[in-house]
Amino acid sequence: MRLITGEAQGRDLDVECRYESADPFAVRLDFGADEGAVWVVARDLLAAGLRGPVGEGDVHIEPSGTGEHVFIALGCRAGVALLNAPVRPLARFLRATGRAVPVGTESDRIDWDRCISDLLSA
Repeated sequence: MRLITGEAQGRDLDVECRYESADPFAVRLDFGADEGAVWVVARDLLAAGLRGPVGEGDVHIEPSGTGEHVFIALGCRAGVALLNAPVRPLARFLRATGRAVPVGTESDRIDWDRCISDLLSA
């Protein structure tokens, strides 16, 4: 991914996209040790952002005019980071997550009893 900055070139970032079937609704964008941040983004939001503008709150996703890239805006109190990511590898990643946990079956993977127990013990 490329971080869009005020400079003409921006800055390349090594971002690892991670998916775990135990947390089937989420995709983690791991910015590595240098950046020290992991953003959790809804898998369906990321997929929808490949087709059109989506997002509320801290995460907004929108395809570029050419359709070859997608813009991902991540916001927090310190400001907003605007990322430019190529669509093809992101789409391949999302297809792989769909093979691991088909869309629509995510809630079957969640241990609801454990979730309720964790909430009640907090």
